[in-house]
Amino acid sequence: MQRANLPLSYPMTARRFLERHGLLDAQEYQRRLIQQGDPEAVAVEYPLSEITFRDAGTRNNLLVLTVDGLNNATLAKALPELNQFASENVRFTQHYSAGDTPEKGLFGLFYGISSSYMNGILASRTPSALLGALSTQGYQFGLFSSEGFNPPLYRQALLTDYSLPATTSQPNASTVAQWQNWLEKQNGSQAPWFSWIALNGPDVTGDSAKARQRSYLRQAPAVDEQIHAVLSSLQARDLLKNTVVVITAQRGLALDGNPDSAGNRQTLQVPLVIHWPDTPAQTVDRLSDHQDVMSTLMQRLLHVRTNPVNYSQGEDLFAARRRHDWVVSSEENKLVITTPQVTLVLNNNGSYRAYDAQGNALKDHKPELALLLQVLTEEKRFIAN
Repeated sequence: MQRANLPLSYPMTARRFLERHGLLDAQEYQRRLIQQGDPEAVAVEYPLSEITFRDAGTRNNLLVLTVDGLNNATLAKALPELNQFASENVRFTQHYSAGDTPEKGLFGLFYGISSSYMNGILASRTPSALLGALSTQGYQFGLFSSEGFNPPLYRQALLTDYSLPATTSQPNASTVAQWQNWLEKQNGSQAPWFSWIALNGPDVTGDSAKARQRSYLRQAPAVDEQIHAVLSSLQARDLLKNTVVVITAQRGLALDGNPDSAGNRQTLQVPLVIHWPDTPAQTVDRLSDHQDVMSTLMQRLLHVRTNPVNYSQGEDLFAARRRHDWVVSSEENKLVITTPQVTLVLNNNGSYRAYDAQGNALKDHKPELALLLQVLTEEKRFIAN
């Protein structure tokens, strides 16, 4: 297998792994390092080309509702209203966040690229291609958050072009009420609208799986109630006929197993429910991730002409087949690759671990070098040369 000739800014996790397995020439890398400087200052080129459009788009409204953390496995029991809505629309059962923190999840959702690029995007204050496309297509924006848009991602990059209220947190019910008031004012508008509602999720506590489950099941109904209030407002105004609704979580909440293990899929797996006008109810069991959501909205809602590879690492959620049978997330200094059967974790020292779908460590698992090179090649696509 040929050695990889990587840019100096290639993420540390990938470099160390490739070096350990003989796929990176360490001496040549050091020579270039001396010549070109520190590789840790990753510059990001995003998007890779100008965003252009086929036409004015569908003109359907867009509502994105995110909860900062949810457990996917208990959806039917913990969130019956959302589960009912899912049964009537498109439910993705194997959907993964871009990372293990709320900010990483949102980054994948709105930027459509790996959350390993987040620090580079923050440093350059680069806005989201999705929000830019919505603005260009004439959408009216309504942004509502229970945590007050406090993290740096909002104010330094994602929403840097928008005036935001003071960073004060508030109950979910207040956030939904503010959105309902805003929705009422959109009645006379001819322009389509984009609204994002960011709700706080259950604050799970407990030292055991049973304690965490009790804590989650006790708090989840209050979140479900607010989701129901939002959906009822859309139904009461007959807006579901021309509104795309995306409901998901920014990160997964692990109730079983070790919540700190990178091999525990519950920390990354999240619900994804989409209502798309004139689309029949269906359950999609293949892998998907937050980057796919962004790519799908750009192509199918906004009719972006630009090739998706120039602005996203995601795939079309409604395509008949995936190009890749894997999804990638980041956790601290780890890269987590999820396949249908195995979770692969690359640490920043180049070490490699494998887990089965239940989170059990696979001791004798051989590195799947072809798969890993494919993933790592994809990971570096938006690093500026």
